Amino acid sequence: MKFGMPTLIEFNSVEENINLCKELGLDFVELNMNMSYCLPSNNDIENINKLTHDNNIELTMHFPEEIDFGTPFDIMKVANIKLFEELCVYGSKLNVKKINVHLLPGTVITLPHKKMFAYEKNCGLFFNNLTHSFKEIVDIANKLNVEICIENTSVPEFLRNAFEILTNIDHLAFTYDIGHDAKANYYVESIYKKLGKKVTHMHFHDYDGKTDHQALFKGNINLLEKLNMAKANNMTVVIEVKSKEALKQSAEELKIRNLI
Repeated sequence: MKFGMPTLIEFNSVEENINLCKELGLDFVELNMNMSYCLPSNNDIENINKLTHDNNIELTMHFPEEIDFGTPFDIMKVANIKLFEELCVYGSKLNVKKINVHLLPGTVITLPHKKMFAYEKNCGLFFNNLTHSFKEIVDIANKLNVEICIENTSVPEFLRNAFEILTNIDHLAFTYDIGHDAKANYYVESIYKKLGKKVTHMHFHDYDGKTDHQALFKGNINLLEKLNMAKANNMTVVIEVKSKEALKQSAEELKIRNLI
């Protein structure tokens, strides 16, 4: 089981994240492609590879969160898959072995008495689009020896069903975000327990009843139970708190408890 950290918005370069990762005694950095300083155009592959090699640090990747693989628009489907291919090729050159991907619920329609999601009107079409897109990007990733991990988020009921549908795609893996799951009353926990070793990645942060991404041991999640699950499946574990200070606190708490 390896521990890593997210790229931090308070930093301005991949190098700063690698240096902090080394300082904290962690194993990898998850490159967040929503951060402009992580983009291929802003980095030299040879330089990053030298930094990771010299510091014995690995990399995973977090795909842009706003990309909707369930879109009904053909031109957007093509663009999304092309973007995935571009970033997957970039990641493979950096020896990235896992790419974390979100599922999106689409547009919200506000009615006088409730809110609905446009995709709810035709879930069958949405699920077909989603399945088709993921089969394509899994094929791209497999050829580059990269694994795609779908992350659970706090999502509406109809999108939760997508997780079970996507479990039937060969070579597709999953990320267990424990903070998101706690915030959503643990709707995905039973699904992920059934998936066993298909859950290969974990986003590890605490939840205090109001907000997730809290520093470890500052909330109400049974973190030891989740770590045992990660250990049993040999997951990679991102300590997904979003500031340098919270990350340092969290890493120190794990060390105090001899968990890292």
